[in-house]
Amino acid sequence: MKKEHYVLIKKGGQKEVFYIDYEKIDGYQVTPKNKVKYDGIIVNKLILIKPSFTKKLLVKKSKRKLEEYLKYIIDIMDNDNDTNPEDIAKALNNLERYKRTVMNTYRMYLDKKYYELLLQKIDLINQELSKKLYIINSRNYIVEEVLEEKKGKSR
Repeated sequence: MKKEHYVLIKKGGQKEVFYIDYEKIDGYQVTPKNKVKYDGIIVNKLILIKPSFTKKLLVKKSKRKLEEYLKYIIDIMDNDNDTNPEDIAKALNNLERYKRTVMNTYRMYLDKKYYELLLQKIDLINQELSKKLYIINSRNYIVEEVLEEKKGKSR
């Protein structure tokens, strides 16, 4: 049995109840992650239909995510000796997953110019993380070779 969804809209003192078929609505779906207790209506799913509002939301969301990755890169550059290659590899995987999300989901809602700029920024962050991972791995390899030479053969 299909659940029926109803919406209550107040226009000029009149109250109308009508049915909305959510399968036919095209838009960007948002699920709120707000954990604040509230006595009013609980929202489980929100579908943004207006393209300008969707674009503004996704631009804000993507800027916040890119700033998060940039802060992470700055932390890695500052802590040159304490950086773990596994952490950088995880960051690269998360960045790749974010890039796929942008390519598959955000592309239809963003302008072509902003979309291409966003992908360029992601690629730049990816290059910086890859360089850092290469430097750390090569440094670890050199240290291991030096330790093997000093160790020698035991008899």
